[in-house]
Amino acid sequence: MEDTRLGAILLESGLVTEQDLERCLSIQALTGSVRPIGQVLVEQGLVDADAIERVLDLQKVRTSAGAAKVPAGDAMSNTLLAAAVASNASEMIVSEGRTVRIRVGTEWRSLTDECVAGPEVWDFAREVVGHEVLEELAEGKSVVRGFKVEDLGRGSARVFRHFDGVAVRLQFVAEDPGAAAIGLPTAVLDLAQGGRGMILIASERGQLRAEALAMLAQRSSHDSQSHVVVLDDEPLEPPTTNALYVRRRFGETPEERSLAVRSAVRDDPDAVVIADLGSAETFEVALRAAEGGRLVIGHINAGNVAAALQRVLDFYPVHDVPRVRSSLAAVLKALVVRHPLLHKNGEESVVANELLLVDDAVRDALRRGALGDIAALLRLEDRACGHTLDSHMLELLGAGSVRMEDVFARAEEKAWVLERTRNLQTEGE
Repeated sequence: MEDTRLGAILLESGLVTEQDLERCLSIQALTGSVRPIGQVLVEQGLVDADAIERVLDLQKVRTSAGAAKVPAGDAMSNTLLAAAVASNASEMIVSEGRTVRIRVGTEWRSLTDECVAGPEVWDFAREVVGHEVLEELAEGKSVVRGFKVEDLGRGSARVFRHFDGVAVRLQFVAEDPGAAAIGLPTAVLDLAQGGRGMILIASERGQLRAEALAMLAQRSSHDSQSHVVVLDDEPLEPPTTNALYVRRRFGETPEERSLAVRSAVRDDPDAVVIADLGSAETFEVALRAAEGGRLVIGHINAGNVAAALQRVLDFYPVHDVPRVRSSLAAVLKALVVRHPLLHKNGEESVVANELLLVDDAVRDALRRGALGDIAALLRLEDRACGHTLDSHMLELLGAGSVRMEDVFARAEEKAWVLERTRNLQTEGE
């Protein structure tokens, strides 16, 4: 296969010498590798911009031809993806100069013994995301895109530069998982079916975000009269429903995302499902949409209920927080935070959750900004407004689904967990 690297083509064409190319590569490395090598060559007066454009055109032709010549069965992506899927991985990172790593439950494991070389990472990125990804990356951009490889998985891919080169991070979307596997309680599914207001889904680093949103979108599209708009850039399967179900591009920047939500709301849907509410601009539009009588379902990164609520309040200046607390108290219906744990068998994931169901007591605490009172309400034995992560993990532990060391590491009230664990052991005896 012909070499598709820009430097190799320049050497082959005789436009630059090996010494000049090495010098420019050194300059590129010293400046953080953020500038494309072609730009450095032009700045050093070694080639003109028109010549670089012609070489880039040749690179595109070679890359396309090379991609067409690679048999699907021999592609590096197929081998790695198949191994990751067989290991029930939720994430995989292919990084230049490092071994391939996968995440199973809460644990990171090495999928390869040998470090991956730069050309292999570039090939992997091209095979999974598309050959144009390398050109976008050369412009200094981090590329985020959905991927779908037949019979080998789908999800979101991020290709980015780091100090030692290029890396690709994949997050897999599970095929037809159940509500328990995603960490969605029945109460949240019921609220999504024909409800109004706001439902927040939270997790650390977006774990199982796409699956949760897809299932809640399915529930909100329960009849032929429903109009649901989903804002998510991942390759999610549309629900099997007669409802009017529309998927739209969400975007990457807060500005793009807030505009996407505004545009969706203008269509006056019954429900809007939003991939990420992690910016002030996007959350404010979503909050106003919920106040207008729509169902708004969105994801936010957080480790527990209190942290999720505090993160929302931190979006706003101090003088505006009382207004936001009042609005949240009026529209928020539920907030569920999910934590994947490794199953006791060490081969799959189990999801524990912390659940807040908004009743009158929670509304009053929200209006006052008393997040500590909300945390106390979650600890009540009657579970009228939900439950803590600790209590759900104890249920999973009692069922033999998770390991004690994982529960203890995640627990917020470790002394309470140890005491209840002793009771479980006593009952078992």
